[in-house]
Amino acid sequence: MIYDAPVYRTLGDTALNVEFGDETSITLNFRILALDQIIRAHPLKGVIESNPQVRALGLIYDPLATTRDRLIAALRELIAAQGAVDRLPSRRVIIPALYDDPWSRECAEAFGVRNNIEYIAEFNRLTVAQVIEWHTACDYWVTGVGFVPGTFVSYAMDPRKRFGAPLYRTPRTWTHSRLLNFGGNTSTIYPARVPGGGQLFGRTPINIFEPAQRNRIFRDGPVLARTGDRHRYVSISREEYNEIRAAVEAGTYDYQVEEGVFDCAGYMSWLASLGEPPEKRDPDATWQRS
Repeated sequence: MIYDAPVYRTLGDTALNVEFGDETSITLNFRILALDQIIRAHPLKGVIESNPQVRALGLIYDPLATTRDRLIAALRELIAAQGAVDRLPSRRVIIPALYDDPWSRECAEAFGVRNNIEYIAEFNRLTVAQVIEWHTACDYWVTGVGFVPGTFVSYAMDPRKRFGAPLYRTPRTWTHSRLLNFGGNTSTIYPARVPGGGQLFGRTPINIFEPAQRNRIFRDGPVLARTGDRHRYVSISREEYNEIRAAVEAGTYDYQVEEGVFDCAGYMSWLASLGEPPEKRDPDATWQRS
């Protein structure tokens, strides 16, 4: 549900979470990003850092420069004046992917489970070909970046193409880097070789985390994804995978990133035309204002 008024939750003695709801919603995320944009353009006294996520905006502040109550009062003023979210800055990032790849199959075999893409297909009553078709059929909106350095959370923007699968019952102790995976209906990519429980179904040859920052796309930081990005996946062959990977390792790959502005109001109207409510509101909500 979407809250009628934001909830302010204390995160230790130097951080505050501004929550707009308790559901996974792209349109709710628009409000989070709009507030973050306003704060970045007009910094609040004492705020050191902001971290937008799917349903909340985290703020780290200096307790010697402001107090929790003063910060909440300033936030309430900003939110009251915010109005509807019509447009937001948004990059469109093309991500090439080799689906039903040997590395995902290797992980599945190593941890005693079936080929994950086959499980995803069966779970959603699709074929493997349809899994690939659906995952490449629409943009995925990035609602947050974090958890593991370089990773992100994203959701299909076309509700007719939303699908996913449960996490592993027992998480893996390792996962190959750059593997595409589902955790519920969250689509993301493992940035490095790390433990994990997502259902694996493809691998991208491009880096989404590059600490050395060799490629110019990483000149401002080692993480590719940004909250508010739109990711579009493109299915490639093994030969194309090898060619792109060689260019990435040489630092010469031309990342396909288009800067732009996203029409949030138009998107919400489109959702309405599909009969998809952009927000769920519960008049009997039991949360308490603070």
